[in-house]
Amino acid sequence: MEELCRSVDLIPCKTECCESVRDFGPQFAVASCTKAVHDKPANLTIRVHDMRNDDHFTNRAAANSHGGQGSAAITSADPLAKRTGLVGTNICVIGGGFVGLVAAAGFAQFGHNVVCVERNPEYLAMLQQGRVPFYERDLDGLIRTHLQTGRLSFLGDLAEGVNDTQAIFIAVGTPSDPSGRAELSAIDEVARGLAASVRPGQVVVIKSTVPVGTGSRLQAQLNERYGADGAISVVNNPEFLREGSAVWDFFNPQRIVIGSRSQEAIRVVSDIYRLGMMRTVNIITANNETAELIKYASNAFLATKIGFINEMALICDRAGINVLEVARAMGQDSRIGSEFLEPGPGWGGSCFRKDLQEFTGFARSQGASLAIAEAVLTANQKQFAAVVTKVISLTGDLAGRRVAVLGLAFKANTSDMRDSAALPIVRELLARGATVCAYDPEAHIEATNWIPDIELAESAYAAAAGADCLLIITEWAEFQSLDLGRLADTMAQRNIVDARNIIAPETAHRYGFQYVGMGQS
Repeated sequence: MEELCRSVDLIPCKTECCESVRDFGPQFAVASCTKAVHDKPANLTIRVHDMRNDDHFTNRAAANSHGGQGSAAITSADPLAKRTGLVGTNICVIGGGFVGLVAAAGFAQFGHNVVCVERNPEYLAMLQQGRVPFYERDLDGLIRTHLQTGRLSFLGDLAEGVNDTQAIFIAVGTPSDPSGRAELSAIDEVARGLAASVRPGQVVVIKSTVPVGTGSRLQAQLNERYGADGAISVVNNPEFLREGSAVWDFFNPQRIVIGSRSQEAIRVVSDIYRLGMMRTVNIITANNETAELIKYASNAFLATKIGFINEMALICDRAGINVLEVARAMGQDSRIGSEFLEPGPGWGGSCFRKDLQEFTGFARSQGASLAIAEAVLTANQKQFAAVVTKVISLTGDLAGRRVAVLGLAFKANTSDMRDSAALPIVRELLARGATVCAYDPEAHIEATNWIPDIELAESAYAAAAGADCLLIITEWAEFQSLDLGRLADTMAQRNIVDARNIIAPETAHRYGFQYVGMGQS
């Protein structure tokens, strides 16, 4: 990473050199780097802001308007506004996908007035009725709430959406192109629309995950039309939301990253968050390129950590060692930590693979290499094959076998099947002659679009009826409490491959099942 940072003139900031602290008013401080190592242009400095909101909020995790358990119910932002002078502002969010909808609903909950622009007519009609085109825990209730309060609305026209707004958040997709690099046609389309629609004084905020240099490129495009005197400022504010718990993450961030060369733009975006934050949160500010790289580096490291414990599970399988005990001991080391040390069928979702491909491609374009990230991509592909091998170890030749698959989404509490581990695993099972009947509480919405030959069941037990093997791919909570006796009575053969380690092996054995987990058996 240090080699890559130097190749693009970014300085790895060392926290021990952040000595001088300048007060920016109540609950807001900036730590500025002052040592000679940072004797570079000011926009390369990383500053850490400490947002101390103390007792302004008494929010607790509780049921929201649709009664879900563990929902995030956020109290009014008015108490903070009264004590700090902050008030809600007009915001436009461009893009009604996962990132855009969570941000739009979250900012509305903070007390801002938000317009979300979605160009897909079908999605737009659904959103205007308070219906979300996909499943993300707690999101639909939050959107319905603020359609009713009037702080959230949906439009199809970009020019109308950005009119009379102070901040414009871009949250459109950046999928991989055939070469693996990020495909930016949606970003470019928005840029063209903004060039014709924005007005001096507005701040354009890129929330999408974009290649290093994208923010500066958009700034240059806007400067060509509006001048280079800072009339329009571009900010990078990458998201760090976990699908399945994105609403919680939005209101409880571990850090907020804001990248820009304009201190005023940084302040505008900081204040948008400050209005609604319910606890102390660090804001990390840098230039645009550093903020962009932070996102890619973070995802690359998380994917690496998952890939590592997955490989440890394969070793434990061979050596007769329980990987859960190994992971538990490793996680007690504060340098390692316990999060993301849970073996599984291989990571998936819309981010990790595309971000690692873009990240490694960017490194090559800079004359550097990311050998570890390249290896992580390769190792993850092998993990999918390892799961299929486990099924075969129990059933033998898959031709004519029936496999019940529990879980199709790439993780629990979402309907997202993009790059789900279930896709290559199920396709390989089908290619080897198996019949696959699957159940997922939410991903049935899009399952047949991804795998046309799959059979879908309405429950785990219906999927398991007559099956030669039960394969658990997604860690939905309901799969942890399966009635194994009922399954044993309905299955043709008592075989379980638990790719999430959510069933205790001894419990499965008690009901006569052959059980294979990931690093435990």
